[in-house]
Amino acid sequence: MTPCFVIVGYNNVRIYDVAKLRQLAHGRFDCQLVLVVERASLQDWQAADLVIQAELGQSPALARVCETLADAAMSPVGILPFSDRGVPLGAMLAQHYRLPGARPEAALAGLDKGRFRAMEAEVPAPDHYLPLTARAIDSLASLVATREAFGGTGFIKPVAEGNSRGCMAVHEDTDCAAVWEELAPYHASGIMMEPLIEGAREFSWDYVAGCRWLTEKHTTQGEYRAEYQQIVPARLTPEQTRWLNQAGGFMRRLLAEEWGAYHNELFLREQGASAVESNMRPAGMHIWDLAALSFEAFDPWQRWLHWARTGQTHTALPRQLGYSGIRMLRPRQSGTLSRQADIPRLALSLGITLHQGGYSKAVGERVSARVTDNGGFMGQIVLHHADYPTLLAWLDTLADAIEADTEIACDQPVVHC
Repeated sequence: MTPCFVIVGYNNVRIYDVAKLRQLAHGRFDCQLVLVVERASLQDWQAADLVIQAELGQSPALARVCETLADAAMSPVGILPFSDRGVPLGAMLAQHYRLPGARPEAALAGLDKGRFRAMEAEVPAPDHYLPLTARAIDSLASLVATREAFGGTGFIKPVAEGNSRGCMAVHEDTDCAAVWEELAPYHASGIMMEPLIEGAREFSWDYVAGCRWLTEKHTTQGEYRAEYQQIVPARLTPEQTRWLNQAGGFMRRLLAEEWGAYHNELFLREQGASAVESNMRPAGMHIWDLAALSFEAFDPWQRWLHWARTGQTHTALPRQLGYSGIRMLRPRQSGTLSRQADIPRLALSLGITLHQGGYSKAVGERVSARVTDNGGFMGQIVLHHADYPTLLAWLDTLADAIEADTEIACDQPVVHC
């Protein structure tokens, strides 16, 4: 039997991380890599040794994956749930093969934000942990009534989605009928509303195999909230650090302490911290890669694979080398991308050391200034510096230069752009 790691799902365009894990599986562990996805594509086969197509949210998927692995003479040595929808199946596979993982019922709560809020309300919380009220939305009438109960504003989200998909701020003048219609794809799987928290700073408590750090998050404002910048590690006061670490650890304990990866999203408020949502998977937006840049001899991906195989954890985070950040690039108008700025040339001309920069949208693709989720950006830059204020200034300066030098052909006459 051939030993293998099994990745269960991946979010958005994160196939590049799957390819990275395959390289580590081959080179460090002498194992093959199997990828389980709902709809297999050519890029999936290019990034994995075996691809299994299965409906992640359906119970027959467990039998299908096990049968396919047996037919291929592959023996799993580690299970890696890599998407929100893949977490429950990943837990079931880990239990089936007696590998490190969480109880399947805990994994279900990690995917279902409504269930998580119910558990949060039942357990005594740490000091300075500020729970949020959540109400299920099952009709236009309940949407309107909940908004009024929350004082005329609210934040609505699907209960089983990630990457900011379907998340919207609702205000007194918001057309609730239009919001309810836009959320139609999520009516069957569930929708919830929470109070709209304004003026809070956003962070994530990121965890892999015992190591944890805090990531500073920046999101777009307005009707939709999409994350456009991450900084690792966050620079905070000792008190703020304690509040956020207590909150992130509490969220982990609510679900499963034995899980290998967490990306718990948090609000930092004047008197404490509140949970936004718990994600039982590696962080997106290259946050683990930023951590590898910011800490000496630290590879979160390798640690995750080692944990999946052995269950071993290491709590000491290596020495910090500096701060690393990613900035997503936003189209300044809607239309067709006609020319991309030369990112390395601009960085060089500005005296900025570029670690990585690229585009997720190709010339000829349509882009929109109305970014509704994390998939709406046109590219990204990654920078590192030992000094936190310098890193922030570099990210602002280079992103502004790239966005200004990118050409987008308007779909309408110039007067309407």
